[in-house]
Amino acid sequence: MSQIDIKFEEYKSLRSSIDMHLKQINEILAIMVAATSALLGYGLHSEVPWIFLTPLPIILSCAYLIRTQMEEVLRKGAYIMIKYENELEYIGWESTLYEVRRSSKEDKKQEEDKKWKMLERIIPTWKDAATDSKAIFLIAMILNLICIVCFSYFMYVYYDFIISVISIISIIFVFFLSLSMVLRRVLEAYTYDEEKRYVEKFNKAINEVKNKRG
Repeated sequence: MSQIDIKFEEYKSLRSSIDMHLKQINEILAIMVAATSALLGYGLHSEVPWIFLTPLPIILSCAYLIRTQMEEVLRKGAYIMIKYENELEYIGWESTLYEVRRSSKEDKKQEEDKKWKMLERIIPTWKDAATDSKAIFLIAMILNLICIVCFSYFMYVYYDFIISVISIISIIFVFFLSLSMVLRRVLEAYTYDEEKRYVEKFNKAINEVKNKRG
């Protein structure tokens, strides 16, 4: 097999792998929504407050898995851009998308979106996030909030006031911890800064391999 054939097969494999990761993101998101909905329905039927906390680890685990799939998409896209599009001086999808993200970031620095101004103060990464990242973030946040609201309501109805307050405060703390540690990372995916980091890492790695062989 010639080097041209090897490169062609590698390129096809990478493109297929990216498509697979994008498909898995949608599947994981669907599982997260379905599992949370089922547990919420069971909780409303049983009226047991603690049932409403069981979806939280599922939501966070699914959000983490989605983030890992996004990372793989960025890694492989960065490799394709450096190895194939840049070296062959071919203006392909990855190079064009990288430039779109760069110019979009520059444009957003000069714009002021009043609609999301308050949210951007709380979550600085919101402004640079891609549309699909925002959608996944909002879905996960809404599911989290529904779980916490249902838990708080049934705790207030069936348990002592002090116990309810302590439990609710603890869950709210966990909620904001998950926001900062997991869900915020979803917003950072598919941004110019994140992709630039991968581009620089792969560019450095490829150059080091060339120097060792040279």
